[in-house]
Amino acid sequence: MQQPLQESAGGVILVITRKVLQGKEPAYEDWLRRISEAERSVAGFLGREDIPPLADGQDWHTTVLRFESTESLDAWTHSRTFKVLIEEVEPLCYHVAKSRVEPGFYGWFPDSDNGGHLGPPTWKMTMAVVLALYPSIFVISWLFTGRVDWPFPLKLLVSNIIAVSCVSWLSMPLVRRLLGRWMAPSSNCSLAVNSGGAVGIAVALVLMLWLFLSVPMA
Repeated sequence: MQQPLQESAGGVILVITRKVLQGKEPAYEDWLRRISEAERSVAGFLGREDIPPLADGQDWHTTVLRFESTESLDAWTHSRTFKVLIEEVEPLCYHVAKSRVEPGFYGWFPDSDNGGHLGPPTWKMTMAVVLALYPSIFVISWLFTGRVDWPFPLKLLVSNIIAVSCVSWLSMPLVRRLLGRWMAPSSNCSLAVNSGGAVGIAVALVLMLWLFLSVPMA
């Protein structure tokens, strides 16, 4: 089985687990050595860790791969060298499942919104989420949270449910349309477009702050 793909400050992490057929362990270890050597020369490769089965009954081999970005990982997994090596290991293993979860806020930024690109970088997604979330949370707090006499944990739970639902179906689709092509990867936009969009979002947030400061809270 395979664990989700994640992205952190240290890059993209992919965790893969495989069960090796009985008697095929030496061949699998030799394959691990060869694919490890091949990955060292791959652009964007940061590191690899191979964890053997454990004595407590965990009977699968685990591999942890780390790359600088989703693009560098994709370049490796779509390369001819990788495909040849995978073809070699397939007869040695079973129970190899493949699944993938994109990093960051990609659930709110489908590829179709960006002309087929892999998606916007994390800094653009973060700014867009703040732009969609800030007015949503303010309105929810103004209309609901400050006007009900419920225990704080219950108010927090309900307000979070409403806020995430509002962002998912209302404010985030609107923000994506407003930002348009600025949400493309930074390399596909000029410096003027990248910086102009960031400044525009910052100005919009300041204007909303100024407006919300004048709204009396209950």
